[in-house]
Amino acid sequence: MTSIPNVHIHELHLKDIKNPIHPSLYETSEEYQILIIRLPELWEGRANILSLRNPEAWDTKGRYYSYSFILTVSEIYYFNKRTTSFELLSGGLNDLYRFLNEKIDDLMNDLDMAQDKIAFMEEGFFKDSGAISMQRWHSLKKELSRSERVIIKALDALQAFVAKMNNQELHNEFNDLYEHLERSLRNTLSANGQLDDLYRYYNLRSNDRMNRSIYVLTIVSVIFLPLNLAVGFFGMNTGGLPFQNANNGTFYAFESMIVFAIILVSAVLWKIKKG
Repeated sequence: MTSIPNVHIHELHLKDIKNPIHPSLYETSEEYQILIIRLPELWEGRANILSLRNPEAWDTKGRYYSYSFILTVSEIYYFNKRTTSFELLSGGLNDLYRFLNEKIDDLMNDLDMAQDKIAFMEEGFFKDSGAISMQRWHSLKKELSRSERVIIKALDALQAFVAKMNNQELHNEFNDLYEHLERSLRNTLSANGQLDDLYRYYNLRSNDRMNRSIYVLTIVSVIFLPLNLAVGFFGMNTGGLPFQNANNGTFYAFESMIVFAIILVSAVLWKIKKG
C-alpha cells in the first residue's frame, strides 16, 4: 500500500516519512499525526566482554534509522522503507508500543556493550602501563557522541507524543518507553564521560613520563655541559694554559672537570629540591 485510504498526506510530510535518516519528529494535522523516531543501532548484537579480545568485536557498525508512523483516528500505519509502502498495524497502539520497545531495548543492549568496551579499555590501560588504542577510543567517542544527539531528539518527539495521548490506552506503557529512552541517554552521557576521563588520565600519564624524560635529559646536560666547556678551554692552541707544563697535567685537568661538574650538579639538585 503506497498510500492510506481516505487520508491525504501532505507532500512535505510524505517526503519526511520516506527519508531513511530523518530526525525524530512529532507533528499533528487535522487528518493524521506523524511520529518519526530515529534511533542509533551501534552494533549488531551484544558481545561478551571476553570476545573483545578479538579485533572484529571492535568494528564500528553505527547506523541511524528513522521509523515513521502515521496515526489516524482509528488506525496506525508503519512506513516500510524497504518496500516503500504503508503497513497497517492491526494491533494499533499495542503494535506501536511493541515495535518501539524492541528498538529501545536493542539500543540499551548496545549501550551495555559500549560500557563493556570501555571497561575493557580501562583494564588494558591500567594493566599495560598506560597504553590504550586511540583508534578504538576515537571510534567509541564518535559513535557515542552522535548517539547522544540522536537520542535527545528522539526524546523530544516521544515526549510530545506521550503528552498528546494523555489518559489514553497504554499511556503508562509509553511513559515507560520514554523512561527507558531517558535512561539510554543517561547511559550515553555516562559512557562519554568515562571516555573523557580515560583520555585525560592517559594524557596525564603521558605528560608525566615526558616530564621525567626531560628531567633526566636536563641532568645529563648539566653534567656534560661543564665538561664540554672544560674540554674546549683546555683544547685551545694558546700558551699559558693551566697544567700545561705539569707532568700529570691531563690528570689534573680531568680532575678539575669532575670536581667542577660535581659542584654544578649539586647546586642544581639543591635548587630543585629547595624549589
